[in-house]
Amino acid sequence: MTDKATSLNELDEKLFAMANVQLASQEYRNLYAVPLNRKNAAFYILQRHHFVLNRRCCWAAVQCMAPFDVKGMIWGHEEDELVGDRARGVADHVTLGMQEGEAVGLTLDDFANSRPADGVQVACYAWLHIARDKPWLEAFAASCILEVANSDAIVKSGGNARRIGEKMRDELGIGFEKQASNAEHMEIEIEHATLLSQAAAKYGTTADAQAQILRGAEASLAIDRVYKAALAEEMASLADAVAA
Repeated sequence: MTDKATSLNELDEKLFAMANVQLASQEYRNLYAVPLNRKNAAFYILQRHHFVLNRRCCWAAVQCMAPFDVKGMIWGHEEDELVGDRARGVADHVTLGMQEGEAVGLTLDDFANSRPADGVQVACYAWLHIARDKPWLEAFAASCILEVANSDAIVKSGGNARRIGEKMRDELGIGFEKQASNAEHMEIEIEHATLLSQAAAKYGTTADAQAQILRGAEASLAIDRVYKAALAEEMASLADAVAA
C-alpha cells in the first residue's frame, strides 16, 4: 500500500479481485473436487452450522466497536441472519441450515450434538480474534470480505453457496427447493456484499484506512482457506470410506 489513498472504485476492484482469486484457490478447488455423498454432505452442513454460529459472534464483536452508523448497517445485515426476513417468510440462517440438513438425513439432535472439526475450530478462533482485537475497520473488512467472496454478483461462476448447491443438485439429486440455506445465500449475499463499499465511502478514504481494510480482508481470506482445507480433507476421507 502506498502513502496515497486510491479511489474507492480502485479499492472495490482490489477487493473483488481478491474474492475471485479466493474461489480459484487450491483449497476451494480441492473442496469442489470431492465427490459428494450423503455422509460427507452431512459433515459439510454440520460444520457450516458452526461457521454460521461463529459469524454471529464475530459480527457482534465488530458491531460493538464500530461507529454508530456502521452499527446500524451491521444490524441490518444481522437481522436477516438472526431472525430471518419475516416479510418474505424466510427463517433465520441457523434454522435454514437445519432445514437443509433434513435433505441428507440430519436431525435436530445431530446439530445439537455436533462439534466443530479441529481445523474448523481453529479457523473460528482466528476469526474471533480479529473481530475482538483488531481495529474496528480492519475487523469489519475481515467479516465483510466473506460476504463479498460468496456473492454471485462479484465472483465469476458464482459464490460458494451456488457452487456447493449445484454439486448437491447434480451429485445427490437434491434440488434447490430443498436447499434452504444455499438458495437463500445465493440471493441475500448480493445485497450483503455491498456493506464494505458502503462503509468505505465514509471511512475508507485515507491510505491508512484502506490499508486496514485490505489487511483485514487478506487475513480473513487466509483463515477461510484453512477452513475450506479442513472441510475438503475430511470430506475426501468420508468419500473414500463410502467407496471402499
